[in-house]
Amino acid sequence: MKKTIIALLLTLAALAGRAQEEKTIEGQFKMNEESINDYIPLLKAKGYEAFSFDVSAIKGQHVTLHFREYVNGKEVEGSPKLLMPYTFETRGDKLIIGTLPSEKDSIAQLGLCWDNTLSFGFMLKRKPLFWESENQYIYSYRAIPFELTMPLEKETFIPLVFYCSFWYDEKDKVTRCCGENYIAPDLSSDIPKHSPHYYTIGIIIH
Repeated sequence: MKKTIIALLLTLAALAGRAQEEKTIEGQFKMNEESINDYIPLLKAKGYEAFSFDVSAIKGQHVTLHFREYVNGKEVEGSPKLLMPYTFETRGDKLIIGTLPSEKDSIAQLGLCWDNTLSFGFMLKRKPLFWESENQYIYSYRAIPFELTMPLEKETFIPLVFYCSFWYDEKDKVTRCCGENYIAPDLSSDIPKHSPHYYTIGIIIH
């Protein structure tokens, strides 16, 4: 009987030791050398985001910059509007449109830089969203690039960046803005169907 108990205790001790060994993972953590890419999620968290477009196909063409505003899926009267009051000739291969931190929740700060051509900042008005489950109004927006599928036709609005408000999800009692990583140029994607307020930012070639 004693031999049986001793054998059982030894077996349990061996199993416990083996379980302890299985909890230990071989290897160690180590520090990486930081790179510029490591700062991207931090910059995005602070409101910086950039979308880069290869516009070499229209180098030397004359263009105007426009935005269109939509409320509850309908284009606001008086839209589209010019971002700049004049037509200019493009002299670079890259266009960057991005978002910047804003001191006012009701104002969106954006920037545009056309390589070797021009660079400027502009503002768009934001609308508050009522967060029903929290009984408060909030401002929450995000920027999403458009699918680059439209032909480069002159005198036609070509959208590049979609800037939209979150919406309130009554089922989950949260505000959200999730869905596609790219928006269809005809706004047939899912996000425009839900967002109560958004802008389309783009160009017209002349």
